[in-house]
Amino acid sequence: MISIFDFNYINNFEYISGINLFIYSLALLSIGSFTSTTIFRLSNNISYRDILLTRSMCRNCNQKIKNVHLIPIIGFLIQRGKCSACKKDISLFYPVTEILFLIYGLIVTFVYGFGTFNFFLLLIFYIFYILFFLDLKYFYLPVFFNVLLIICGFIGNSLFNIFVTDITKLFNLSSFMFSFYGLLIGYLSLWLINFIFKLIYKKDGIGGGDFILFGAIGSLFGPFSLGLILFFGAIFGCFIFILFKKNYQNKIPLGSCLIVGSIFYFLVKNFELLDNLLVI
Repeated sequence: MISIFDFNYINNFEYISGINLFIYSLALLSIGSFTSTTIFRLSNNISYRDILLTRSMCRNCNQKIKNVHLIPIIGFLIQRGKCSACKKDISLFYPVTEILFLIYGLIVTFVYGFGTFNFFLLLIFYIFYILFFLDLKYFYLPVFFNVLLIICGFIGNSLFNIFVTDITKLFNLSSFMFSFYGLLIGYLSLWLINFIFKLIYKKDGIGGGDFILFGAIGSLFGPFSLGLILFFGAIFGCFIFILFKKNYQNKIPLGSCLIVGSIFYFLVKNFELLDNLLVI
C-alpha cells in the first residue's frame, strides 16, 4: 500500500452523494463538539468515564443543557452565544472547534476521499487538537492520548504504511521497526536532554508527558523526521515566548510546540510532491 506522501491525486468528492456529504458534515461538527467538551472536562480532572457519560451542563450555573442546545453550531446560534439559564457567555472555543473540524474533515475528504488515510488523519487531528490545547493552557499531556497516538503510529504504519518513507529501504527497515525506532529515539532523546539538565540544575527541565509525546510522534513519522519536527517546534516555541512572555515566563508548552512541528513536517513532506500532483 502506498504511503500518504506518495499519494498523487485528488478525489474531488467523487462518488459521494449530497446526502452522504451532509451526514458526514454533521458527524464532523459533532466530533468537534465532543473534542471541545473533552478538553474542558479533562482540564477539570474529570475521569474518562464521566467524559462519556456525564450530561453536558453550563460551566457557570451547572444547569443541564437542553438537547436542542447540544446541536453543533445551531445550539450556539439559538442561544445567541449565551447560556439560556444564567445568560453567561458561552465560550467561542466550542463553535470555533466545531467549524475547524468541519473544514479540516472536508479538506481531507476532498483530497483523499473516504478510506484509511481519511480515518487516520481525522483521528490524529482529534488527538493532536486535545493535546495541543491542554498543554498550551494547562501544561497537561494525558497519558491515555499519548498512548493512543502511539497505537495509531504502529497500526497505521505496520498495516497500511501510511507515513512510511522511502528512506526505510535504504536502511532495510520494516514498517514496524520504522515506528519502533521512532518511538524509542523520540522518547530517549528528550529523556537524555532532561537527564543532563537535571544533573546540572537539580530539577526537571522537560515534563514526562513530553517524552511520551515525542516518542508517539516518532512512531507516526519515523526516526528520520524527529530532527526537523524538533526544529520546527523550537521555532514555534520561540514565537510563543516572545509574543506571550508574561503568560509563560520561565517555561514553554513543549508538547504544543512539538505538535505544531509535526504538522509543519507533514506539510513540507507533501509540498515536495506538489509538482506531481494530478488534479484530474
